Amino acid sequence: MVYALYILTVLVFVGFLYLPKITIKGHKVHTGFFALALALLIVLILDLTLPKEALIIKPIAFLNIHWYALWIMLGVIMAVVVGVKEGKKLGIYSDFVYTGLLITLPLSILGARLWYVLFNLDSFHSFEEVIGLKGGWSGLGIQGAVIVAITTVIIYSKCKKVPVYKAFDILAPGFLIGQILGRWGNFCNHELYGPLIQNEELFHTLMPNFIFENMYISGSYLLPGLSAGYYQPMFLYEGMLNLVGLVLILVLRRQKRFVESGDMIGFYLIWYGIVRSITESFRWQGEVLMIGGIRVSILMSVIFIVIGIAYLVIKRFVGPRRLYMDIINKVETNKIDTVIFDFDGTLMDTKRLVSQSFIHVFQKYYPELTLGDDELDSFFGPSLHESFSKYTKDEKQIERMIKDYREFNETMHDQMVRPFPGVTDTLKYLKKHGYKLAVFSAKKNDILIHGLEFGHIYEYFDLVVGGDDITKQKPDPEGLNIIIEKLDAKNALYVGDSVNDIICGKNAKIKTCGIAYKTDQARMLDLSDAEPDGLVDRMYKLVNFLGE
Repeated sequence: MVYALYILTVLVFVGFLYLPKITIKGHKVHTGFFALALALLIVLILDLTLPKEALIIKPIAFLNIHWYALWIMLGVIMAVVVGVKEGKKLGIYSDFVYTGLLITLPLSILGARLWYVLFNLDSFHSFEEVIGLKGGWSGLGIQGAVIVAITTVIIYSKCKKVPVYKAFDILAPGFLIGQILGRWGNFCNHELYGPLIQNEELFHTLMPNFIFENMYISGSYLLPGLSAGYYQPMFLYEGMLNLVGLVLILVLRRQKRFVESGDMIGFYLIWYGIVRSITESFRWQGEVLMIGGIRVSILMSVIFIVIGIAYLVIKRFVGPRRLYMDIINKVETNKIDTVIFDFDGTLMDTKRLVSQSFIHVFQKYYPELTLGDDELDSFFGPSLHESFSKYTKDEKQIERMIKDYREFNETMHDQMVRPFPGVTDTLKYLKKHGYKLAVFSAKKNDILIHGLEFGHIYEYFDLVVGGDDITKQKPDPEGLNIIIEKLDAKNALYVGDSVNDIICGKNAKIKTCGIAYKTDQARMLDLSDAEPDGLVDRMYKLVNFLGE
């Protein structure tokens, strides 16, 4: 029966993740509702047709892996997926969420374990038991996990220079999602139950068969002093109340008039405190953590409520204040819809080809001149005419030099050119996520298109503008303006590896991102001086810059 619950969760998860909406007769409908209806139908059929024996759940799923662990893992996955989607709305790149999870999750588990151990010191007799080498990790305190997670996120956000309030807005729904699904793990363990049920017939009428049958607690699942019988499913009550809290968070954050960034964590602390205080008061005393005759969970719940209220009040007098929806709207308004790339040194590693092409020309026209690395580097960015004009004012000779350069460049192209690492995967990702892609380069069109085809990346671009399409060279924005007009770009970004590219983008009044690969870090300082909107040293980091 519990497999059906996984089917339910997975179907809802997939529905929202991959097909958030479908259009029916001109109306957009959330596919999650269809997934939920199908999953509930599956559960209903199994619940009504399976025999009683098939409904009983054992704590171990398979290969000594507990259902509890699987539910927790599913909760983590769903919390991360929601966190990434929320992060994009807030302008936070996905790597921040993924890396934060890798740091926060193990520390939170450790915090939960230490919290449990702290209030059960009499139950542990060795360090091996504390760290789980003896008896496993049976015993975790969720309050400890919450405290450690919030502390870790604050420190991590400061280190990554991400506003803490934005991180809180991602963390709060994740907490509730994890706890909603985690409680089903308690259900599979036949723990966290409430008082003995007095009216079994009514209970059976109200509850599905699989819940009713698994709430018959007996044998080793019984706590000392209790007798076998049907007990209240506190896991279900707490999970459903947390689901209400999650829905409230998702609804209230849309209230532009009073919900501010960072408020969600305060709401979570208050809601969690209230819900936990209610559900914990019904649990058997022998099952809960105690300190001085007081239930730790209830004491901490009250503390969480007080902290949540104080936090919401104090943050309105101290620190930055921004309405949550103002941030969402600003990110949406400023979201890049078109990414334009330079070619040489940006998409394709042409440094060797370009250098050898200049060397070839200078050996023919100025054999006595030896080009050093600094001089060769100075040729990257300016037009050929501008570069050769430094050495002669004879226009006819400049034309011959350009002709010889291009002939050598075209002949040796395929031998010396290769795509930069990560370019293909990045273009594929951006295309999949709806970005319009274009290339603008001063190279002649046929050579430019050949280079894109040679690198197997031509298919990803909606428009290619080369030297044959323009009358003015960079940093004049003519080429960029052509692309912006033809693609109807609302917010475009130009990615290039030279100062000229950055100036060109600025002249077109669009955002710019400089790229200096790790094999050419000397260029990074020059690009930085040009003050682009972003700087990356690997192509895949462009995805982070775009907030993906």
